Amino acid sequence: MKTGRVTPKSESELAFLSIEQTAHLLRRKEISPVDLVNVAIARIERLNPSMNAFLTVVADRARKQARLAERELLSKKRGSQPNLTSPLFGIPIALKDNFYTRGIRTTAGSKILANFTPKEDSEVAARLQQAGAILLGKTNMHEFAYGITNENPHYGPVHNPWSLDRISGGSSAGSAVAIAAAAVLCPFAPQRVWQPLCVV
Repeated sequence: MKTGRVTPKSESELAFLSIEQTAHLLRRKEISPVDLVNVAIARIERLNPSMNAFLTVVADRARKQARLAERELLSKKRGSQPNLTSPLFGIPIALKDNFYTRGIRTTAGSKILANFTPKEDSEVAARLQQAGAILLGKTNMHEFAYGITNENPHYGPVHNPWSLDRISGGSSAGSAVAIAAAAVLCPFAPQRVWQPLCVV
């Protein structure tokens, strides 16, 4: 399998692929889920401090899932992963922090839930996992999604990637900024409903 070890140029190319393009390259074994996750995590580490899009990043978990997905793509039997043909198989994603994620902190942007760790997944999280998507982390949001500025007093505001001194807007700003054209941190970040792109 071509894993295409990442160079600065290929990192930029990988970061800005659509889900459809990424899925196509994964099926052709021209890229690896490991590469995709490593690129996303590297960009999160580099860009998130200034944008504050992510509240929680699960890098080790994501890398483990990526290695499993890579092995499945290479497997001749391909029997352990029933959703290998899913367009989201091997795709890095993020979830707004009001979706329950089993074993992963879920704050809903509130200080009250700062240490809350659900014991079960939300329906969205469960379906994404079943589809083979790889969770990178949880994104910042207006507290309890009750507001339009995403100026969170507990975890800090999400900054507009086009102009860091401006607000990002929307209760789902962390998800929107995570996939904004100027600062792609992940290709897919559901908000309230399943959708291929986040629109503020």
